[in-house]
Amino acid sequence: MKSIIDYIEKNLSAERLRHTYGVCDTAAELAKQYGADTEKAYTAALFHDMYKGISQEMLETLAERYGLEERYKNNLNLAHSKLAAATMEFEYGITDKELLDAVSYHTTGRAGMSLLEKILYIADATEPGRDYPGVEGLRMLARHDIDKACLVACEHTIKYLESLHRSVDPDSIEARDDFIKKENYMKVNENTKSIAFAAAKFLDEKKAEDIVIIDISGRAAFADYMIVSSGNSERQIGNLADDLKDKLAESDIIAKNTEGEKSSGWLLIDFGDVIVNVLTKEMRQRYNIEKVWGDCKFIDLEGEI
Repeated sequence: MKSIIDYIEKNLSAERLRHTYGVCDTAAELAKQYGADTEKAYTAALFHDMYKGISQEMLETLAERYGLEERYKNNLNLAHSKLAAATMEFEYGITDKELLDAVSYHTTGRAGMSLLEKILYIADATEPGRDYPGVEGLRMLARHDIDKACLVACEHTIKYLESLHRSVDPDSIEARDDFIKKENYMKVNENTKSIAFAAAKFLDEKKAEDIVIIDISGRAAFADYMIVSSGNSERQIGNLADDLKDKLAESDIIAKNTEGEKSSGWLLIDFGDVIVNVLTKEMRQRYNIEKVWGDCKFIDLEGEI
């Protein structure tokens, strides 16, 4: 690390050096907050702008040396990140792909960014020396929702470049679209979660027992949440299932299908992204559904287990 510090202190302007150290501190703070590797974040920040002030001649030389794509050869704003990543790998012997990608995409972003990439990207945009309309709000946002902060920063950059009639790198477009997709998914997922909680709370009001909500979104393609609950008899589970379908239908949430018979001791109601199981205690013990989904997140009506 000493060699890169020696390099930037010798070659960067005082303003660029202040920016770099500001990004280092901000990246380390964000890494600590989000559970990322603080040393990696700091290291990536040290390298990220090492070539920001080079001449066109040096840009062309390095671009040729590292085989940069044609679109970078006359654009230092885009090329400096690629050159820094290549130098990290070939001159400093750094092979950690997460580090290399964080530096390589810190200017444009890209679809599918890792946490470290997001941290460097947003640290570059919000370090204490940055001063532009909206930066304070972006700093606050970055500390509680880094994905949304990255989306806001990306949209700001794209709009700024378009206002100057300058081309926007395709990686930035793809990054913005990816963050929009994630944000829309989160909104849909929150709505699905609210349906799951509404169903579970209604079952609780109707005296169902041992109600558990299981987040299966990471394992199953057919639903996001599964509810498991118990009744004291076949008659009760039938009433619970019928009453739940009627209750959710009041909010235009219609059951797609109901499987099983009361006499079997197990009814499954399919609400699309929410699956509700109502079982007698005997059947629940026999099939132990919770064990099948044991590696998922379990939630009760009071919160996470």
